[in-house]
Amino acid sequence: MLVLAFRAKTLTVWGPGVDGFNAAHRHTAPAAIFRFWQWGKWIEVRVDDRLPTRGDRPAHMHCAQPDIFWAALLEKAYAKLYGGYAFLKFGTVGRALQDLTGAVVQSVPPSGPLLGGAVPRSTLLVAISGVEKETKRRRSGLLSEHPYSVTGLARVRANSSDSSQASGQSGDTSLIRLRSPWIGGEWGGVWCGAWSERSWEWNALNERDRELLSSRSSNDCEFWMSVSEFLSRFVVIWLAHIGPDDWALEPGLHTRTPWRAALAVRQWRAGFNAGGPHKFIETTATNPQFRIRVPAGHPAKAHVVVAVSQKYECYRSRNYEDEEIGFTIYEVPPGMQRVTPQYVSEQMPLDFAPLSNLREIATFFALPAGDFVVMPHSQQHREGRFLLRIFADQHTDVWEVNEENLVIQNIAAEFCDERTIDARILYKLRTRYPHEIDATQLQAILKAHGGNNRGFRGLGGINCGPSLELCRGMLALRDPALGGRLSIEHVPALIGLMRFWKAAFRRCGPSSSGTATISRGIWASKVSSYCLRGLLWAGGSTASNKVLEALVSRFTRSRQITLEGYLLSMARLHLAHERYHSLDAKAKASPLSLEEMILMTIYS
Repeated sequence: MLVLAFRAKTLTVWGPGVDGFNAAHRHTAPAAIFRFWQWGKWIEVRVDDRLPTRGDRPAHMHCAQPDIFWAALLEKAYAKLYGGYAFLKFGTVGRALQDLTGAVVQSVPPSGPLLGGAVPRSTLLVAISGVEKETKRRRSGLLSEHPYSVTGLARVRANSSDSSQASGQSGDTSLIRLRSPWIGGEWGGVWCGAWSERSWEWNALNERDRELLSSRSSNDCEFWMSVSEFLSRFVVIWLAHIGPDDWALEPGLHTRTPWRAALAVRQWRAGFNAGGPHKFIETTATNPQFRIRVPAGHPAKAHVVVAVSQKYECYRSRNYEDEEIGFTIYEVPPGMQRVTPQYVSEQMPLDFAPLSNLREIATFFALPAGDFVVMPHSQQHREGRFLLRIFADQHTDVWEVNEENLVIQNIAAEFCDERTIDARILYKLRTRYPHEIDATQLQAILKAHGGNNRGFRGLGGINCGPSLELCRGMLALRDPALGGRLSIEHVPALIGLMRFWKAAFRRCGPSSSGTATISRGIWASKVSSYCLRGLLWAGGSTASNKVLEALVSRFTRSRQITLEGYLLSMARLHLAHERYHSLDAKAKASPLSLEEMILMTIYS
């Protein structure tokens, strides 16, 4: 969307410039404000009314009327956005369309079905003509390698006159309406071939059809040509898919069907969700996942546009877009909540956009009824921010795949067969330790009895075991008064809980090929931090994407997590849940959510 906030007045005072240029000087405030779209938001660029000139004319873009300057001011603001006029030559048609309209832009080869699907939607189309020899260009009237706007489609039936029968041209003909930006100027660019206003095909139409087509192309810069002729003379089409917000602000698009849009600004974090392309089977399922559901019962396939844009700065993006981005789409069963590594290893993706060092990658899809998961990705382990935009038909639902923060409470059933051992342990603890112990004493209990007692087997040893920080976290689970001390009766329960989590770590961590390194003991084992979501599931918990990212940031090192880090993660999750559910009704009326409580506990 382009907004001219203040229309510049006619420039009347001219002064000498430098380097062969002149400049118009006015002692006034900035004359115009323009808005350009940059990575998910509109930014304002303010310019004054001084324009570079060559002789007595503007040196760059200008209008045919000498008293209109909005085009030159627009170009000046755009040059200011990118750092100068000289840098505008590095741009492309697609980039300019996105900066000016905020649309999802993609380039595709021309095709008839593409035109039929894109023109009725809230989509702008710009076609680039092919290279032609000078003689052919003069006959056709088209400019070589020049952009033309696609403004409409029509289907007509020519009269069965003698000329049409002799030429074999009777029957329906698909037409396309184009607009040249140079009509009436010095460059021309008007189509002079079949179905132009002076052609015999146009004259062969009945009067009603001619009037109807003429009213549709009321602008002097528009003309009609056959779709087949268009496909042979144009080499690429730039599609600019306009989102619903900008569609609502543009009355000219209200005759077209709007998109339903989903926009998400996220980031890839090494060790958390920077899983890379689908060839990295063990980690690609950790990439951010977004669900597209096309309900059954609709007569046609759903039109969907997926676009992934990496973070960029316009004044630095001329030659620095060297980071590669892409995305993968999987078709999944309706009951599957999330794409898992096992599913990736067994199923090929429905489609994917290969890694490319572009500012944005966009693809148009026609999806049947079903469930699909889009996973944006970059190189494996590469960190960075990205913007995902998904445009879909109105009957299609789009949402981010995310888990709720839950803890399974009834895991005490796992320890029913250890009640006699717990009683024996409790008897020995009472004879050796006071009724209440602190974190240091708890650590001593676990270390001193690590290898000599069945109840503590595997929890510690002489030279390894739980750290003081972990013991403090475990103690807090049974210390609602926040006194820093634990009743000795709670120690066996904590031991059973730690043994349960340790078993989950063994089951889902070190046994996974290629994701763990096993040393002399379980405390020295390291598991890929990409496995943390599966470890939480095995330990009886689920976490949202935001909480999982915080756990990875807090308890992992070099994309790996140890048993100690895993136990700390589980202890903090359980502590946050217990604290949140113990709040009274008055406290729960505050805006503090469970996720906020968990995040505060993780970083405490």
